Amino acid sequence: MKHLTYLFLLFAATTFAQTLDLEKTYNVSKEAQKGFIHMVNSRVEDRQFDVVYRVRAKKNQAKFITYTFDTDFNFVKESEEIIDMEKELPAKYRSKKYRGENYSVEGLSVDPNMMGTLILKRKLTKFTWNWFFGHYNVDVDVAEKLKAKTDDGKKLFYHSHIEDNTAGNVMVLAGEKGSGKNGWIDHQKNFHFLKYDINLTTLADVSVNFETPQAVVATYAYPTVFDDAKTDMIVVFAPMKAKNYMGPKIWNPNPNEYTYVRVSYEGKLLERITFNSPNSIWFIDDFIMSKDGSVYMYGPANDETNDYYESRITYEGNEKKKWPRYQLGKIEKGKMQFLTSTSMDDFESKLRTQPDGKKGDPYKGRRVAFTENVIGPNGDIILCGQNYGLMRNGKGQVIGRGYEDLVMFHFDVKGNLVSQYTMNKKFKGINPDGHIFEFSSDGNSLYWSYFDVTGTKLVRELDFAVEKPLVTPKMAKINLKTGEFDKYSEFGKGDNFVHYGGVTNYFRFQDANKVAYFGENKKGSTLWFARINLDK
Repeated sequence: MKHLTYLFLLFAATTFAQTLDLEKTYNVSKEAQKGFIHMVNSRVEDRQFDVVYRVRAKKNQAKFITYTFDTDFNFVKESEEIIDMEKELPAKYRSKKYRGENYSVEGLSVDPNMMGTLILKRKLTKFTWNWFFGHYNVDVDVAEKLKAKTDDGKKLFYHSHIEDNTAGNVMVLAGEKGSGKNGWIDHQKNFHFLKYDINLTTLADVSVNFETPQAVVATYAYPTVFDDAKTDMIVVFAPMKAKNYMGPKIWNPNPNEYTYVRVSYEGKLLERITFNSPNSIWFIDDFIMSKDGSVYMYGPANDETNDYYESRITYEGNEKKKWPRYQLGKIEKGKMQFLTSTSMDDFESKLRTQPDGKKGDPYKGRRVAFTENVIGPNGDIILCGQNYGLMRNGKGQVIGRGYEDLVMFHFDVKGNLVSQYTMNKKFKGINPDGHIFEFSSDGNSLYWSYFDVTGTKLVRELDFAVEKPLVTPKMAKINLKTGEFDKYSEFGKGDNFVHYGGVTNYFRFQDANKVAYFGENKKGSTLWFARINLDK
């Protein structure tokens, strides 16, 4: 879900809590109901915003119906315009990411063969804009195979890669395939960060070599958005050791000696940092890149210091595994500033009571699908996600993940666990819930808005059917010093839901310490607005 910063920024929150101070609805025409909400445009200078519906007109045409409201959600006017979709779409109807209804980018497809050898193929990525969800649907056609080698002719073993879909080029982490008595392990000692263009021209080749074999723990591409230009590639390595190996001692005697490597997408080695992990097997779930360039990494870990990391796929496939520890690290100014290890007993002791008075279930080491993370103004770290299991249809067939109770971890500026929060959900959804965080200026309070998928409704939008999530907006104010919920509110009364998809559902105001939710009723016939005062 996407949010709109309306009239600049939110003022500092006070010690009070949120109160609903305005709620309004507006009935849209039956014609508008045949289409879907295309976008929401804010016009700061006029103190107005537009809700734009898109409706099918004649062939290759679309009708745009615009409802204009002021900042108190009073109706101002309605207008219509028919647009020839074979011509360029006017800017007022375009998302910032919109680059046309359809376009294609030539690029490279990266994949290993059965022996792990790096294979590159030409591909054509076709982008088709999805107005309902506000992003491009992607279809990839793969063509002929290309051969990739280092400049000195060595064959390469595939480890990982990131793609820049805006330019069609790729950066590949590969290892040299060696020869001789111990050549079979060279691809895990001698690594290359290779950047190729669509003609397989080597744009960059950054060598990173180790004295002992290494496993790739995690790879991170920044930024993470699929259709943004990439700037950095981050890889974390850990010492590895082949099981039942009886040959010469070629392994690192310290399995806790991890290495962090950061390479710019232009092909410059930015950082190489060796550090000791408190526990020898650390499954890094994800990374955070903060505004000041610091990098945070987090995920579950074992409670041993003498086990060697095997491979990411070994641990990734066991989502039911309960890990005994959880680690959080921060890289800044060329070194590991901290790396903490938290036990499951600590999580249980710091579990906070839910707003309904129930204790909830503490984190017990199972994998969590983290969907939102944020660094507070005082450096506190907030990680938020959901437990998940398998979702099955009426025939018992697995159809994907089912997202369950919400989980949030609060760590202080040194990476120490302060509190754990849970929110029980009654409805298991196939989509994770969205989250928005607002901090008070002193960093002592957190406003946690989350969008709870409480059901679905099958709707038809133009020529396609959508299982539309029904999303209830909920807000909790948390005192980060005491770890307690100061207040909790739910909005919509079960009749109205925030809009789900590529359209704005959340507003922030400059001239008052207020936020607002935007959505529809279940039928889709009525627009709904709710404004919340954070000072009362």
